[in-house]
Amino acid sequence: PPPAVSLTSFAGPPIRTTRILRARRITSPAPGKWIFDFGVNHAGRCVLSVRAPRGTKITIRHAEVLKPDGTLYTANLRSARATDVYICKGKGLERWEPRFTYHGFRYAEITGLPEEPTWATLVSKVIHSAPPPAGTFRCSNPLLNRILQNVRRGQGSNMYSVPTDCPQRDERLGWMGDAQVFSPTACWNMDMALFFSKWARDIRDSQSPEGATTDVSPVIVVQGPAKPAWGDAVAVVPWTVYRFYGDRRVLEENYGAVKAWVEYIKKHSKGDLYERKGYGDWVAVVRSPTEPVGSAYYFRSTSILARMARILGKKKDAKQYAALAGRIAAAYQKKHYHPDRVCYDTGTQTMNLLPLAFGITPKGIRPAVAAAVAADVRARGNHLSTGFLGTDLLLPMLTEYGFHDLAYKVISTREYPSLGYMVSKGATTIWELWNSDKAGPGMNSRNHFAFGSMTRWFFEGLAGIRPDPERPGFQHVFLKPLPAGDLKRVEAAYPSLHGEFRLSWRIEGGRFHLDVTLPPNTSADLVYPWGDPAQILEGKVQAGKAPGVTFLEKNRFTSTFRLLSGAYHFSSPWKGRE
Repeated sequence: PPPAVSLTSFAGPPIRTTRILRARRITSPAPGKWIFDFGVNHAGRCVLSVRAPRGTKITIRHAEVLKPDGTLYTANLRSARATDVYICKGKGLERWEPRFTYHGFRYAEITGLPEEPTWATLVSKVIHSAPPPAGTFRCSNPLLNRILQNVRRGQGSNMYSVPTDCPQRDERLGWMGDAQVFSPTACWNMDMALFFSKWARDIRDSQSPEGATTDVSPVIVVQGPAKPAWGDAVAVVPWTVYRFYGDRRVLEENYGAVKAWVEYIKKHSKGDLYERKGYGDWVAVVRSPTEPVGSAYYFRSTSILARMARILGKKKDAKQYAALAGRIAAAYQKKHYHPDRVCYDTGTQTMNLLPLAFGITPKGIRPAVAAAVAADVRARGNHLSTGFLGTDLLLPMLTEYGFHDLAYKVISTREYPSLGYMVSKGATTIWELWNSDKAGPGMNSRNHFAFGSMTRWFFEGLAGIRPDPERPGFQHVFLKPLPAGDLKRVEAAYPSLHGEFRLSWRIEGGRFHLDVTLPPNTSADLVYPWGDPAQILEGKVQAGKAPGVTFLEKNRFTSTFRLLSGAYHFSSPWKGRE
């Protein structure tokens, strides 16, 4: 009998050539061996153009890094050969490229040529799933602009119908933990609705009858039930898609899978805690215990499930899972929080960030926990200590609880460990490890996107554009632009389904200038970074009296306004923040 499956068309964006790279430099570290440097790490394949006698064997090898002697460094590729071979037919100019593979590389070595190559001998096609570009961001700090460029290049390199971990070595798997922490950043950078909706189908297809998800989807190589935070992509990714695009279908299609996963965890929990060992805060500077991660993500997936149920009108489930989330939070707080030290478990940045960001931490002590995170960052010379799970949360939580300038110091440093350190070492994509330049071979990709999750803070923290989960798809947004450090200018835009949101601010002549454009049928709550609304102008009139602007409230540092769709120019005095 035929299998009980539905044959459907491919739902995601197509894989395309998005750019042609020509070599920036050609060197010859040994006779007959030529190295083409394409300038940036990327995913794709080379196109060979050659005239040679019949039977000439030409070999092209690929690598991300060179050895000190100028030859390819391939130890980090592990068993991947990353080698293409072409046998010439000897009939004039021959153009050839491999059709059924791709490589992750910056450098290509070519041997077997009958004569010295030209710049046209090899070019490289950048190839990946190609959804439309989305948000744009630029600021007055060139380092931040370069970091975002590296993140976007790495995102494209790891989009081949599924979000892969790396494009170069013998892996290229759809690791769920990497993708779920990066999913908001991915949506800021590209229109990921179709890509992630298709991948959510892969996650469902890989789910066991008992409800267990897998560490990689589609499931291959890595078998067994997923580890905490990795398996929870089944809930986090559809919820992220809903927040950005407002499409109920992604919730309807994935509700059963999320519920099955939560029920699986519930079945294997002790009490209301899921203390399973796993990957934890992967490749962190300072290691954290892994068991609390399971319970923290149990709470997160259950909370998402309860919200999905409420949106879909499943009142009984919404009530049931909201109550379960409450019990998980209470049990987590009782076991893992140490009031005498004002921290969770070992007190690492990630151990404090997970319950704080997910909503486990009671409101009354959230500022104290955030202050503990800030204190640890300062004690480390304004540096992070996080891995895959904590890095995404650090900057948003610092900003949320009043440590915005400290967040800026973390992201704008060129010292180890940081994204700026990678840039200072010549990186053109994001590394798998904070110290990939010093770590040995093996698990050491120079093209991973996970740590790039920090850059969603560019949009949400510096530009201050935050989608409202209660009115998803950018129907309503919160605008909280906030200068930091030496920044003098920020420009950001996002092409929502309603039209393009634009926000830019600059500090000039002792005044703060803010330009906002909201597309039709949208609204925004603007938290303006000045505490006296009487001194805030929209155009030439007091902001609260301008058309489309309603004053809501003020405090010491900010004034809040409701904005209807339209274009606005605000200005006020500026003396910096205390």
